[in-house]
Amino acid sequence: MKNIVKGQQPALLASYVQANPTNTWEQYAKSKPRREAIQTEIRLNQGGLCAYCEIDLKPADTQGGLADFRVEHFHPKSDTSTSHNWHLDWQNLLGCCHGGSQSGVTDSANRFTSPDTSCDVPKADNNWDNDILSPLRLPAFPSLFNYHRSSGEMAVNNANCQKATINLQQAQNTIDYLNLNAKRLTRLRSVELNEINKLFAQLVAKGLSESEARERLAKALLIKNNHHWPVFFSAVRSYLGQAAEEQLGRIGYVG
Repeated sequence: MKNIVKGQQPALLASYVQANPTNTWEQYAKSKPRREAIQTEIRLNQGGLCAYCEIDLKPADTQGGLADFRVEHFHPKSDTSTSHNWHLDWQNLLGCCHGGSQSGVTDSANRFTSPDTSCDVPKADNNWDNDILSPLRLPAFPSLFNYHRSSGEMAVNNANCQKATINLQQAQNTIDYLNLNAKRLTRLRSVELNEINKLFAQLVAKGLSESEARERLAKALLIKNNHHWPVFFSAVRSYLGQAAEEQLGRIGYVG
């Protein structure tokens, strides 16, 4: 999971909330232009990645595969304990994948793995505000998680969490509760990191030092391409280590 910086509330949402302050998300989303305005801005804010697992939020394909994208409410929209309307709170809206639960999604051979689901699927309507980390309240530096290249597994970076005063139990709960080490995710992360490792080995074989090779890869990979971060951004960042931190510092990374 990486930090997310929300952009300005889409004008269509702002005007709708002003006219219909108590309406639900379902009522708002009935209109395709309104729904697409939210989706477009969310994709931009998140660099095209799922807010939780960082897989790429794929659009629908021409063969009928559904988009691997849906709008997630970090705080349950079903919460009626106060008068606050969580349905239409821009700061409460995130974009996430279907978490392996959608059989008709594009690239379903790799992405449909129910019942081994992740992200907002296990989260459902649970109020985990105080139990897990929110991507909206994470620091840009340092990176809070490590990723193992061969296994693809995600783990808490204890030292960095302590440096950033992040609660270690909440960080571990984030992995466990959202099932961010689902077999689907560890497999796909491992594939991605092994491909980068091959590129690294090729650069070293051509005469670059290991630090030079990592720096070159960091410059090539850790940059937005058409407003999109690389898939599994934090795993790539973890693999490239200090070279990644220096690259992100050079480009003024904030989220």
